[in-house]
Amino acid sequence: MVLLIVGLVCASCARSEEEIREDFEVIVAESNACNDASECVYASPGCPLGCFVPVNSAKRAYVEDEARELIDDYERGGRYCAYECVAPGPLECTDGRCQEGASP
Repeated sequence: MVLLIVGLVCASCARSEEEIREDFEVIVAESNACNDASECVYASPGCPLGCFVPVNSAKRAYVEDEARELIDDYERGGRYCAYECVAPGPLECTDGRCQEGASP
């Protein structure tokens, strides 16, 4: 009985998908500054945060580590998701931000 109560309490403490997406958007916005496309790489956060996100190469590991922590928080409530990813397009540095460019 005690384990059931603890489990229910922990499930209510888990963060929602919307909450972790909002937090992740801030992390990406702080991590995708660039001067040239050569500085940009794709980070792979995972479901439900996306397949790929363009970031500065110096921030890739940080973004992926933060994504993993956010996803762990999300999954703590017993939720799980998965999806298949297609190859991303080329990277560009536009207006000082790494972003996916148009496919040729």
